[in-house]
Amino acid sequence: MSSLGRTVLLWMIPVNLLLIAWVWFGRFLFGVAGWFLLIYLLTVVPVLLMGLLISTILAYSQPGRPRALTGPQAAAQLTVWGGMFAVGLLTPDYGDTPESAKSVLTQVFGYSDGLYDLSYLLTSIAAVLTVAAWMVLVVTLTAGRRSHDLVTQRS
Repeated sequence: MSSLGRTVLLWMIPVNLLLIAWVWFGRFLFGVAGWFLLIYLLTVVPVLLMGLLISTILAYSQPGRPRALTGPQAAAQLTVWGGMFAVGLLTPDYGDTPESAKSVLTQVFGYSDGLYDLSYLLTSIAAVLTVAAWMVLVVTLTAGRRSHDLVTQRS
C-alpha cells in the first residue's frame, strides 16, 4: 500500500465536492461571472456529481484492507483533480453585454480576443484531460476488481 494511494483515497470525497463547486463558480472569485454559472449548474455539475460518485464508490468498495488506491489509480485521480481545477479557473464567461466577455486570463493581462480564445482552448484541453483521466481511473478500478474476483473464484 502506498501512502499516496491511501491519502488520495481518504481525500476523494472532500476534494471531489470542493472541485465540483470550484468548476461551477471558481472563476467568480476573479471577477468572471456570467451565463456559464447557470449553464454549468444545469449541465456540468450533475455530470460531475454522477461521474465522481461512480469513481468514489468504486474506489471505496475495492477489495482488500486497508483500502488504498494503486499508483496508477492515484495518478489518474490527481489528474482528474488538476483538470477540474484548470476548468474552473480558465473557463471564459459572457453576459448580456459585449464587455461582459471575460476570463481569468483577460482579467489578469487585459482583454484581447486572442486571450479570450486561448481561455476556450485551455478549458477544452483541461476538460478532455479530465474526462480521459476519469476514464483511466474507472478502468483501473474495475480491472483491479475483476482480477481480484478471478483469483477469489479460483481459490
